[in-house]
Amino acid sequence: MNVIILPGSGCTPTRRSNFYAWLERELIARGITADVRMADMPSPYVCERAVWVPFTENVFKCDENSIIVGHSSGAVCAMRVAERNKLRAIVLVAGYDDDLGDAGERASGYFGPDAFDYDAIRANCDGRVTCVIGERDDLVPADVQRALAAKLDAAVKSCPGRDHFFHAPCEEIVDVVRAFAVTPGG
Repeated sequence: MNVIILPGSGCTPTRRSNFYAWLERELIARGITADVRMADMPSPYVCERAVWVPFTENVFKCDENSIIVGHSSGAVCAMRVAERNKLRAIVLVAGYDDDLGDAGERASGYFGPDAFDYDAIRANCDGRVTCVIGERDDLVPADVQRALAAKLDAAVKSCPGRDHFFHAPCEEIVDVVRAFAVTPGG
């Protein structure tokens, strides 16, 4: 089993951004997995779908043994990857499924005429989808994150004191990954 960490927009170098290196260390130290995959993403400020999705599939070698933890723009990428690939699970941290009225998000290519295939996402993850929601998020409102969870029929891990999950360790994410790591049949 491996865990792939997909960062949010502008998070470069990835290991120095937000909670990503901490999560990698904790997953390894707690014996959840020794195989954590993370890298600086190409086009880190636009997060282009045409670049990020194939990069995730080809460089990270995601498969039915992969748990993808996607944060913000990385959560959007995780959903697009899950539409096309069998995965063990996805964890969407501050996830969303529209451009939030932002020109940069529109430019990414994730949103537009081809809507997300929520059924394919669920099926390719055998229903193992959790949305980790920061209730005080000022970039992706909690209501947007809850609406996404409802569309995916996903489990929700609500974090009342969290904003957009910048910098601080996130025990909630470790707990969700641990649960998916021990899920039988995945």
